[in-house]
Amino acid sequence: MPKVVSALKLHLLVLGCYLVLSLFVLWPMPLHALTHVIATGPGQVDAYLGIWNVWWTAEALTTGQNPYVTPLLFHPQGLDIFWQTLSLPQGLLALPVTLTAGPLPAYNLLILLSFVLGGYFSFLLIRTALRLIFPDPAHLHLIAYAALVGGAVYTFAPFHMQKVLDAQLEVASIQWVPLWALATLKLLIRPTWFWALLSGLLLLWVGLGTWYYGLFALISAGVLAGLWALQPREPGSPSTAELRLPIKGWFLDLRLLAWGLVPILLWFLLMTPRLLHLIREGDELLGDTRTEQHALADLISFWLANPNHPLWGEAVTVFYTSLHPGEILWNVAFGLVGIALALVGVATTWRTQWRWLVLGVLASAMALGPEIMLFGWHTGIPGPYALIHDLPGVRSSHRPNHFVVIAILTTALFAAAGTYHLLRRARRRGAQWLTAGLLVAVLLIDGWAGSLPLFQRPMPQAYLTMPPPDGTGGLLPIPVHLNVSNSEHLWSQTAHRWPIVGGFIGREPPYPLGRYAPGVRELRFGQVYRDDILTPGWPELARETLAAYTIHSVVFHHASMGTTLTFMRDLVDEMGLEPGVQDAEVTFYPVPEPPVKRPLAYLGSGWGDLEEDRGTRWRWMEPTAQLFLLNPEATARPVRLSLDLEAFAQVRPLTLQVGDAPPFTIDVARERSVRHLRLILPPGETVVYLNAPADSSPDQSGRQLSIAVMGIAIE
Repeated sequence: MPKVVSALKLHLLVLGCYLVLSLFVLWPMPLHALTHVIATGPGQVDAYLGIWNVWWTAEALTTGQNPYVTPLLFHPQGLDIFWQTLSLPQGLLALPVTLTAGPLPAYNLLILLSFVLGGYFSFLLIRTALRLIFPDPAHLHLIAYAALVGGAVYTFAPFHMQKVLDAQLEVASIQWVPLWALATLKLLIRPTWFWALLSGLLLLWVGLGTWYYGLFALISAGVLAGLWALQPREPGSPSTAELRLPIKGWFLDLRLLAWGLVPILLWFLLMTPRLLHLIREGDELLGDTRTEQHALADLISFWLANPNHPLWGEAVTVFYTSLHPGEILWNVAFGLVGIALALVGVATTWRTQWRWLVLGVLASAMALGPEIMLFGWHTGIPGPYALIHDLPGVRSSHRPNHFVVIAILTTALFAAAGTYHLLRRARRRGAQWLTAGLLVAVLLIDGWAGSLPLFQRPMPQAYLTMPPPDGTGGLLPIPVHLNVSNSEHLWSQTAHRWPIVGGFIGREPPYPLGRYAPGVRELRFGQVYRDDILTPGWPELARETLAAYTIHSVVFHHASMGTTLTFMRDLVDEMGLEPGVQDAEVTFYPVPEPPVKRPLAYLGSGWGDLEEDRGTRWRWMEPTAQLFLLNPEATARPVRLSLDLEAFAQVRPLTLQVGDAPPFTIDVARERSVRHLRLILPPGETVVYLNAPADSSPDQSGRQLSIAVMGIAIE
């Protein structure tokens, strides 16, 4: 019993130490935890995305919904957010606070816990590893001191503070990585099914927190399994169950390798449905970011001093951005104190701890991205990340430098080993003072960013008094922040709870309504075609389309709209929308139900600009195009779709496919003619896919012309 009390006391002291240190580096947020968040300029957007994620997790779980599918964004289709930034573990961790105090205080609690638990879980990992390195029971107190410093090196690394300032909750939550590593180390030390299953579940847990760390932990799990299975051959030892390697004196322990791979196999087993869907659908829901600017690491970036430090941070930032102009998300510094201690640890333990050293070097190399850079010079040498760069899912990632979280963890382990080496040379009381001094050094040199910037986003008062959603429709907030870097509407939604058109998430999904739907299109882009080829046309088509998509109200946010406010007011007036509830911040324009619900048609992708000559208007169809048909009734209804067509240069076959029905083909003559199609239109939205062979335009513009469409009518 005394040992249990003593162990509990130790853990409480460690947690208390990290709590005090964390409150210091996060100052003055603790004074404003109910109203403000830590955020730089760009982070002011991501912070409220993180708050929405925390709020939606609580909302989904308390109403019996799947947290990975939300009907509240991208109305009316909803959104699968499994691969997005939901960060379910963080939402679960803060659930009691979210339900009692709200999502913003819960967000701030999670930021605090990322430091406290990040330090504590890495302390547990490092203490376990140090006991293997230094098995002398007389020095257990020194191991605890050293692990305390190592945990501080990990949790107060400049990279971590950067993620807090960027207000990216999912990647600021670094605490789950050392917890997974601890279970994996326990498995490799003494393989049992308990540790194998726990390691596999924590591997998945890390990914559910953020798929960046999940991918990197998955790769690291395989590396650790291979490294631990590679054993030195003792002279005279039996060769049973051993696979000899060409390297003299080594063998591969297949039994240990199999145990090390169990967590990976469990991960794949649990993820099979999602992975099959990803392989089948490709990156349609995530996009391909390989052509975009990536967050890459330069070899020098690991060794930089804290770029957010109030004394030298600006000079470090100027130096690095002079090497990489326009680069963002570049801070992957290990921390100078952490590096100094780690070098001591590497020098004294590398012969026995080469596995952790290999993992750290590999993780750093992966963080460099597909190509190794040095002082801004593109060497042309591919990095190991190039091996996975083109895989589905991975090619949607643009932050390979976040692999540095694994390298920082190994740095912290070696820093603890270096600390232990220094503590062995000090007397007992001297060891305590040295530990305190090293903690202060880590905190003030590597972790401190001065007084942190705070931000508060106001909540429009009208949303606080709105009736609860009735399940019959959503809101169209203006400006239409359709995955634009603005989380204003997400913050408002935590108060009104109504579904909204669009929404800011990590990756924009396919969402034709936001680009093509009449009413939404004009209010988003500010461009109106008052005499287009569609019947019915503007403004009836816009007003009735909004109603057909069950948009309850258009909501103007005056301050965000700026100088466009007057133009947009004229636009909704043309559409026949009259103002309802309004105040100095917002105006609601209820969308009226049409007296008679009629079928509607509007253009999707694949159509050229509107052209006119001598009173005739037309749009050229590209080789493939889409036409959206809307049936606002609750039952299927027969309709007649009329197409006024003229083929370019010669007779052309036009293939049409209505929804999932089999395609059919009609011939379109060179002379203008009207073709009538009779269809049974199901309720809601139906897409008509059109295909026709095209030829190059004679005006050398490079356009591909197939069929000119002078009119589309549905009745």
